[in-house]
Amino acid sequence: MDTTDRLPDVATDWSINPGAGSAPPRILSPSSSVGCVSGLTSVPETQKPKILFMGPSRGGKTSIRHVIFHKMSANETRFLESTPKIDKIDISNKSFLNFQLWDIPGKLNITQYHKQDAPPNPQLEAIFKDARILIFVIDPVEEHNHALENLHNLVSVSLQYNPNLKIEVFIHKSDGLTDEQKVETIRELTHSINNKMLLSEHRDVYISFRTTSIYDHSIYEAMSMVCQQLLENILQPFENLLNAFVSSNKMEKAFIFDVHSKIFLATDSSPFDMPMYELCCDMLDLIFDLGCIYDYREVEFTDYHSNKIMNIGGEGSEEGEPRGGAGAEPGVGSFPDEGANISAIKLNDSVLHLKQINKYLALVCTEQTQHGESAPRGLLHYNFVMFRTGVNQLLSVATL
Repeated sequence: MDTTDRLPDVATDWSINPGAGSAPPRILSPSSSVGCVSGLTSVPETQKPKILFMGPSRGGKTSIRHVIFHKMSANETRFLESTPKIDKIDISNKSFLNFQLWDIPGKLNITQYHKQDAPPNPQLEAIFKDARILIFVIDPVEEHNHALENLHNLVSVSLQYNPNLKIEVFIHKSDGLTDEQKVETIRELTHSINNKMLLSEHRDVYISFRTTSIYDHSIYEAMSMVCQQLLENILQPFENLLNAFVSSNKMEKAFIFDVHSKIFLATDSSPFDMPMYELCCDMLDLIFDLGCIYDYREVEFTDYHSNKIMNIGGEGSEEGEPRGGAGAEPGVGSFPDEGANISAIKLNDSVLHLKQINKYLALVCTEQTQHGESAPRGLLHYNFVMFRTGVNQLLSVATL
């Protein structure tokens, strides 16, 4: 192979940056679903799922990963430089999620290294072979005909190396578009790429399109949908447990969050409501911001709508002592210990509950209050303990 047809060597030239019902309500028995679980956490690095970030330069790929996984504010991303080389990031630090994210620079047109009649390119094989999902990030404001042509070529090449690769398209920087413009953009892009794929041998490929922005919660929702595809074997058991918990406690909506990234790993089967999801994300931010200020000690503040004192802290925590016990060190984006941290915030006609499942996961749910009354706290706590036991048993099987 001529040197002009050679990609940079994986081990030497590429930049690698490490991580970064009608029956009485009851809790679902955890033993009923654990048999189908396969693990995502605690796996060797060579077996970790891999997600590829690709797309034109200045499309927002690097900003997305810094906002979600490195807790950078959206305004700070304006000072990020373009990615010069392939960045390989290990998403496992202080997070339940455990996968590799490869950020491919937009200036690197890797499809040019694929020759139709030549043997498989080993460098392209290293990129696509073990990848689970390819995320193509596109800016709808820019001229996207060239980007769609690149996407078509990329899909054609990648599927030759990995026929099981799933394709996601993020129509990014969509915060400046109206709802009508978002719908029209998705319709136009879907029509264009489908016409291109019909003329190729990959006409049966399904491509998901999502509008995203780092200035609202749409990027978290989109990445949640992507990461859930890495948890296919435990997603249904999680949903079953959430459905049982919501039904038993007359909750409106419930999510299981990865607290570091604000990605929800599962939700119950009721219709998804974006404003409610935003409230749950804001509660996560509030609790952990207060936790950093007060060193994870018990915090009290006044709910001015009801003049009631709300409690933020762990059960049975003593004043002046961190909930992790003596010498506990609070982390950023994770709970400081494995104990039960429970928080509640009362709004006008609803209550937001945040309950710790383990160090990295939390249950956040919304409860509609009628006439100012909420569910009995003793029953709610008992059902949550059963729910947490079920989730942890599922995860114990998943990591075997």
